[in-house]
Amino acid sequence: MKKTLLIAAAALVAGIVSTQAQVYSANIVGYVNVTITGGGNYSLISNPLNDGNGNQLTNLFTTLPNQSSITTWNGVGFNAAIPFQAGGWVGNQQLPPGVGFFVKNGHGGGTPSPAITNTFVGSVAANAGGSVTNVLGLGYTLAGSILPYAGDLTTDPNLNLYNSLANGSSITTWGGAGYNAAVPFQAGAWVGTQPVTVGQGYFIKSAHYGTNWVQTLP
Repeated sequence: MKKTLLIAAAALVAGIVSTQAQVYSANIVGYVNVTITGGGNYSLISNPLNDGNGNQLTNLFTTLPNQSSITTWNGVGFNAAIPFQAGGWVGNQQLPPGVGFFVKNGHGGGTPSPAITNTFVGSVAANAGGSVTNVLGLGYTLAGSILPYAGDLTTDPNLNLYNSLANGSSITTWGGAGYNAAVPFQAGAWVGTQPVTVGQGYFIKSAHYGTNWVQTLP
């Protein structure tokens, strides 16, 4: 099944940007809209683009309501949530492409916070023909695709995760109110499928330390 790079309004600049300066660029730039569930619920997402400014939480999320929060994973457990209070973030965190994290959208009592669309703006983390590597540690990594691809993690050659993991590994996604059943890798094959969208986060359990998840941009 043919998969395409899903990035809204992407523009491939390949050629001479300035004939006088003779500057060459092959970056893909644009934006990606990611929906964040409302009502004080959690969404598991990832940043699909490099914003060129450090990918700071305070720059990536500017429209969340009070009582929202961001929660990241440190390899063995969750870090303390970073809250959004009185119109500002009480803390900061780098959230580069390839890192998954939970977003809690406001509150659920009284008048619940509505779902919102967060727009990520920036460039794809690899130039055309280039590759990127997400190093997955032993055990669970809260991750996302570094490149903004949608497809099936168990089969898609652009996502390329199926070539990276060993027996005993698994993928676990978030269902909105709890985790979905893990999709395991056993006897050299995936026991099930796992479709994902651009900007989605998920837990990847690697049975080998230092597994390299390599993706290439055509």
